[in-house]
Amino acid sequence: MAGDPRTLRGKTVLITGGGSGVGLECARLFADEGCNVFIVGRDTEKLKATGFAHFGGDVRLSSTAANAVKSASKTYGRSVDILVNSAGVIHRADASDTSDDDWQFVMDVNVNGPFYFSREFAKQSIEKGSIVNISSTCGQVGAAGLAAYCASKGALDQLTRTLALELASRKITVNAVAPGAINSPMLFSQHSNSKKAETVVERNLASIPIGAVAEPKEVARAVLFLASEKHMTGSILTLDGGYTAQ
Repeated sequence: MAGDPRTLRGKTVLITGGGSGVGLECARLFADEGCNVFIVGRDTEKLKATGFAHFGGDVRLSSTAANAVKSASKTYGRSVDILVNSAGVIHRADASDTSDDDWQFVMDVNVNGPFYFSREFAKQSIEKGSIVNISSTCGQVGAAGLAAYCASKGALDQLTRTLALELASRKITVNAVAPGAINSPMLFSQHSNSKKAETVVERNLASIPIGAVAEPKEVARAVLFLASEKHMTGSILTLDGGYTAQ
């Protein structure tokens, strides 16, 4: 009926980066809702351990997106209804210390990957579907030492808004969740030394008014909400404990 959320039961959900962190929590929540879950990632053994249907591949390659969408459709006998672009990487360096290769790697995973998968999703003959991207507060505010990451998430936000307009006539919603610090593997990775990795939560807490970093399941609940709402599209839903409200 008008105004009711989408029925998720029986829908096919494809999640990139589904082997750990936010992606895996999304897979679990959608499964609890009765969805057909299909996850994508580079580490096939990690994907297999989750128990979900999966496809191993590098999201930086357009062929991975094409083959993964086909595989998900073949596995469940229907088109992909919901796409969650959760795969992402971070590079911790000032712009002056970011190499060409490091810059390109971040852009390939964080921007090209979501574009390729969204493009394949849009090529399907479906209506009333949903795309949810995992962005970051770094797409909205600058963060010294995260030049490539901030630029990539800003680009992802703009891709989200543009796709929302392009797919609106098909009643396909496109939104993003923009978390601040998350208690996931990325938060503890790519630091210059072990001391910085060990104190990263404490250092982040100093700038989060609510006094806690987000748990992956909290981000996953926001993804589930965006996937189910019919009238919300082109939005970047911030989930940061008040960080960007300051």
